[in-house]
Amino acid sequence: MPAKRKGSRKNRRIKFSESNYVDKYYMKGRKGIIPIKLESIDDLYMKPDYIQKELSEDICIYIEKVAYMIPLNIDIILEIHCPKISEEVQDQIRKTFKHNYGMKIDEDDYNIGVGNKRSKLFALVGIALLIFNVIFEKYIFSVLSNFLNIIWWVAIWNMIELQLIGNGEIKWKRSNHLQLYDADVTFVFDNGKRQEK
Repeated sequence: MPAKRKGSRKNRRIKFSESNYVDKYYMKGRKGIIPIKLESIDDLYMKPDYIQKELSEDICIYIEKVAYMIPLNIDIILEIHCPKISEEVQDQIRKTFKHNYGMKIDEDDYNIGVGNKRSKLFALVGIALLIFNVIFEKYIFSVLSNFLNIIWWVAIWNMIELQLIGNGEIKWKRSNHLQLYDADVTFVFDNGKRQEK
């Protein structure tokens, strides 16, 4: 049987700084660099996408995970390391990134709009039930009054949760997607020479 360690692991302090990590691996001056290594340009796209218009889910998850750590006021460069490709293919890849993140921004806007409509509905239902409960509290049974109290409280709580948590998270994602939509796409070929936009 292995010997037990002295002290508790849960009280051990971990010296890790996300800011230092980002500065070390993803920052060059005042730019955030997200390197993307591709063995083939086909790796950039979804496998069934033979016309190469939709980015691979793995690529998107990686890019958004790194972009989440980079401050919103920092410009991002998507640095694609790949075999040599033509200017035409480079332009197509840049358009694909714009298209991909433009669609995500549009989806975020739609979800924010839906969240706003739902929160307004919850607010109206909650306020109406609260007024109904206050006015008729003396004339209805206490069980029904308690039930109405719960319902209006839940409706108001759902409205607050949608506004502060649901839409807040979507707005944060939208800011990241906008940051990536505005990102410059550069290419580093096998010879190490960077091709700027």
